[in-house]
Amino acid sequence: MTKTKIKFCGITKVDDYIFINNQDDVNYIGMIFTEKSPRCLAIDDAKNILQSAHRNKSIVGVFMNQSEDYIERVIKAIDLDILQFHGDESIGFCKKFSKPYIKTFHIEHDTVNINSDFIDTDAQFLLDTSVAGKEGGTGQKFNWDILSNDTSISGILEKHSFFIAGGLDNNNVRDLILHHKPYGIDVSSGLETSIGKKDHLLMKKFLENVRISEKEYYEKN
Repeated sequence: MTKTKIKFCGITKVDDYIFINNQDDVNYIGMIFTEKSPRCLAIDDAKNILQSAHRNKSIVGVFMNQSEDYIERVIKAIDLDILQFHGDESIGFCKKFSKPYIKTFHIEHDTVNINSDFIDTDAQFLLDTSVAGKEGGTGQKFNWDILSNDTSISGILEKHSFFIAGGLDNNNVRDLILHHKPYGIDVSSGLETSIGKKDHLLMKKFLENVRISEKEYYEKN
């Protein structure tokens, strides 16, 4: 049984980091460094969070159309494990930092445009909801049926490890796994009591729901 990779994103608090860092079923912790997000971290704040406990997870730094110099400063200060490019960065830009990376593509009105330059690379993909030009952080899911019904997308995704983001929570993650079984899931606002503050009980329940749903998926398939 292949376990779904789990990324908890938008971490802004020390206690949330420590809690997530100690959860065996979490694979990635996401820290956001774009000012367009209300969960954006200053470099010093991110350093303080990570220094509060020995890291047990891969730390993903999320960027969106930011300068090479700024990204290099973040990498130097924090030693990020993985970069996530959430804007319209080119493949050449993504490769500049000699780090594994995740490239986000946005879905709006059941349409996604995957940049063909990335198709024959080893990049991981992330599909997220775009609403009225707001790319990510919408708290809304897209129509997951396009993952299988749109052959132009499903054919590409067969070649890449891909994460699903956008509006995930304890009420719908079972449906996603049972019907689509993505490589990974990325969740943030669906597990919060307020912007940037995670609910530890919701996170625990989410992890349990993912593993229960996986078991059900493999029993049916």
